[in-house]
Amino acid sequence: MFRWIVPALVLSVCVAARPAIGGEPAHDDPDTFFELKVRPVLAGTCIKCHGPKKASGGLRLDSREGMLKGGDNGPVVVPGDPEASPLVLAIRHDDEVLKMPPTKPLPKAVVTDLTAWIASGAPWPKASALGGTIQGVSHWAFEPLRDDLPPSDPSGWSDQPIDRFLAAGHREHGLRPVEQADRRTLIRRASFDLIGLPPTPEQVEVFTNDTRPDAYERLVDSLLASPQYGERWGRYWLDLARYADTAGDNSDYPVPRAYLYRDYVIDAFNTDVPYDRFLHEQLAGDILARQGPPEDYARLVTATGFIAQAKRFGTRKLEDIHQIIEDTLHTTSQVALGLSLRCARCHDHKFDPITAKDYYALYGVFASTQYPFAGSEEDKRASELAPLIVPEAVAAREAAHAEELAKLKSEINRIETDGELGRKVAELTQQLAEAEETLKGSESSTREERQHAVDLLKGEHAKAKGELDTVLKPKRADLARREKESPLDEASLAYSVREGTPTDVKLQKGGDPNALGDVVKRGVPQALDPGADLAIPEGGSGRLALAQWLTGPVRHLTARVMVNRIWQHHFGRPIVATPSDFGLRGSPPTHPELLDWLARDFIDSGWSIKAMHRRIMLSKGYQLACTHNPANAEADSGNVQHWRADRHPLDAEALRDTLLSLGGNLDTSQPGPHPFPPMDQWRFTAHHQFKAVYPSDHRSVYLMVQRLQPHPYLSLFNGPDTSMSTAVRDHSTVPLQALYLLNSPFVHDQAERFARALIDQEPNPESRVRLAYLRTVARPPSDAEHALTLTFLDQYAHSLDGESLTAEQRERQGWTALARSLLASNEFIYVD
Repeated sequence: MFRWIVPALVLSVCVAARPAIGGEPAHDDPDTFFELKVRPVLAGTCIKCHGPKKASGGLRLDSREGMLKGGDNGPVVVPGDPEASPLVLAIRHDDEVLKMPPTKPLPKAVVTDLTAWIASGAPWPKASALGGTIQGVSHWAFEPLRDDLPPSDPSGWSDQPIDRFLAAGHREHGLRPVEQADRRTLIRRASFDLIGLPPTPEQVEVFTNDTRPDAYERLVDSLLASPQYGERWGRYWLDLARYADTAGDNSDYPVPRAYLYRDYVIDAFNTDVPYDRFLHEQLAGDILARQGPPEDYARLVTATGFIAQAKRFGTRKLEDIHQIIEDTLHTTSQVALGLSLRCARCHDHKFDPITAKDYYALYGVFASTQYPFAGSEEDKRASELAPLIVPEAVAAREAAHAEELAKLKSEINRIETDGELGRKVAELTQQLAEAEETLKGSESSTREERQHAVDLLKGEHAKAKGELDTVLKPKRADLARREKESPLDEASLAYSVREGTPTDVKLQKGGDPNALGDVVKRGVPQALDPGADLAIPEGGSGRLALAQWLTGPVRHLTARVMVNRIWQHHFGRPIVATPSDFGLRGSPPTHPELLDWLARDFIDSGWSIKAMHRRIMLSKGYQLACTHNPANAEADSGNVQHWRADRHPLDAEALRDTLLSLGGNLDTSQPGPHPFPPMDQWRFTAHHQFKAVYPSDHRSVYLMVQRLQPHPYLSLFNGPDTSMSTAVRDHSTVPLQALYLLNSPFVHDQAERFARALIDQEPNPESRVRLAYLRTVARPPSDAEHALTLTFLDQYAHSLDGESLTAEQRERQGWTALARSLLASNEFIYVD
């Protein structure tokens, strides 16, 4: 069935760490590890003495060949053997003569990184030596959209535009598409694709018997109109947005208001917000909110949760902001443009035409943005949350709050100065001061008497002061509490961003925020749009201009990326196999003309995602059966040309939601916030991190998910890694998944609920068998399956003869056992 993969949390930390301070395990991708961990050290520390301008000892370290050739004393690197590599001996500073750098040693973590790199064979990406840049690159993803019309199809297989492109590939490779899927298969496929839930037996029968020519089109439209559609497709976007309900700092503080962004995404898909507008809202919703109607203000501010979801670091308030911005840039560029900017943080990108200057031009946009703070180990109170009400209302509440504080201070002052107790304390204070002064100059004959008078006054003063403090204590506590409170209550705030102080930042040499270069004007990558100059209004961050640029001058790239993602979730594979990397290291499209046609159609439709669903799902290519064809398989074993449909497993959410649906206890309402503990009880630290799992009968998209603690169910069935943008989930098959389906209390409970529902709904056992198959796999059982199932139920009942059970209990246990078998079957877990 599946294979278990624990989310690579260590990997996410490795990638996010400072380039000059490492020590984490090597990256799965050796090129990425080199770019993040090795190249910055060589370029920033070694090349000045061992590079093209100066080669001390005849040694150059600006290329792999230079290291292998070595200098006056021979090679300095032995790939795969760090202990035999003089370079490792030198950077360890174990030898007084051979030390590199000669003065200050490298951090231990950097030594570990370089040692690990040599141990892995010292791989060096196929690019220019250190110091070169790639400019003027001609690449399919950066080119304008083609104007090609769908090719003609002389076979007459279909006149749909998509099918004509697919048919051209069939002809070129000598393939014949298999037959169309039957209606039971098609409705199950469409239902899981669009809403992530199985069709009911009634829906299956209605569609199967619907003879209208547009029956399938009506089915697609009804699924797109379902509120469950947004929950299904919103989850895909949340994967990309690395959504989590915790911040990801070393204590993993909860973010109680994060769910608002989750719900915004779901609602946006349900209402088919045009994709260009969808991007604008998530990057600059707070700016748009000030331009739009007041009733849309809160929704638009909430949308910027996309940026706010950036991973947090450290123990203090917004610590390592450069890494927070790096995560924002990395996610935004991957999601919207299908490009990774990460390498350009330390140096000009060695593959894609992105320079370090381009990187810091974009960096400045988000450095001019105020991020929210969820709280952390050393600063437990959340702050900098974005108001969900218009600025005028915020100002009014702030004024009212200030007025309340002023009134409370005035009341305290009045009691202290003008109240009866206050005056009494003041009088006694003065009397006591005078008495003590008299006592100082008194003669010994009168000292005892005057001391007694002072003592009496001290007693009276203490008593009056205590009475005054008793009256003032609750008022002072109330004042202290209100001074700490925000003028806005929690319901008026969102974990979103807002405009900060506009700034153009300095380039960080080697990605080090402490090694600054020249100031870089805010802007966009010049290779993608030569001469582009963002029109940033005075006092603005530039986020709205950036969002409009994404769907303006480079819309060809933005549209390609999104239609490729939509195609991916319908066909099980994208046209570009690296959906978040359209750069020079990414995979070329299998159907470039089709990709461009879809992108143009997407733009022409007004960027409608639902229209793209209809376009794809109404094609014959989407409606093909999963039938195997040996001749086709020999010519195209991977089904790259889509001559049949690919069978694929239910993802974690669809599987759990279906089990709840069959058990009859799926709650389809939108649940709202999670039951986090009260904020005044938060004492989370790096050694005692927040960790919780909240049981729920709601759809799986609403489960509370953390950054540092993988959800036990979702991680078992390949849920997304919430620490990074997930474009393609793993599909795995491991024994733990099978054991879960057979033994977990949750599955057992759902199986029993399902069995009870079958018994209650259908009194006739033979008809009940048919209903069980219809509900689980959307088809009736074959005659052989029907007979085998009845035999199984009979034998199971006889096995319970000595259990002292009633007939009703025996029946329920038998049908529960059958339900468990069906729920663990391949046909249930996979979709044709």
